[in-house]
Amino acid sequence: MPYIIDLNKPLAIVNVIYSGKVSLEMRLQAVEQVCGNYGHLKPLKILVDVRELVMDLSFDEQQAFGKQLASNPGLTNARVAVLHQPDFNPNAIIDDSAFNNGYMLAQFSSPDDAELWLLNKI
Repeated sequence: MPYIIDLNKPLAIVNVIYSGKVSLEMRLQAVEQVCGNYGHLKPLKILVDVRELVMDLSFDEQQAFGKQLASNPGLTNARVAVLHQPDFNPNAIIDDSAFNNGYMLAQFSSPDDAELWLLNKI
């Protein structure tokens, strides 16, 4: 499986970890799983780890996925931290598209900073 979803229970943060190539269909499936299994958490706090992701979606697919994230009712009040390598974010086009369409998203290269932001501590 090119992604793993788990819950950090003490922090109530949903971790989505991508590795390798992850198709658009698989990403949509991951979103569905997060919303279905953890949508009851208020606010829904998601840490998306793309440090091992190999981006193979087209530019148009990336933009469309970002817009879909922003318009997904299950993610309306979610806080999303994207964790990437310090010098490269393979998810940048998706992140920009989602953010520009109203998605509450921030980018980090430190897992600790991402968690602090999700917990409203920075």
